[in-house]
Amino acid sequence: MTAMSISQDSGAPVGEAAQASSDGEQTPDKNKKKNRCFSCRKKVGLTGFDCRCGNLFCAIHRYSDKHDCPYDYRSAAAARIRKENPIVVAEKIQKL
Repeated sequence: MTAMSISQDSGAPVGEAAQASSDGEQTPDKNKKKNRCFSCRKKVGLTGFDCRCGNLFCAIHRYSDKHDCPYDYRSAAAARIRKENPIVVAEKIQKL
């Protein structure tokens, strides 16, 4: 037996197992890119806007107040400010 024949013989069961696992994983929803507005279901194509809530919207519904966005902008901004601005404490002055 040559190395080539060994790899071909052992490759057949592996190919069948790989084929079976790939058949079970194929779902059109997960592999397909979203291309419709989450609110009005209008096709957006390349002009779609991704929101921080994780959905895709058209030009009309792109603002958070237009699509009732559940993302909490206030707490996210407060956390970012807390992270970027350290607390400044002055040194104590010794009294004479």
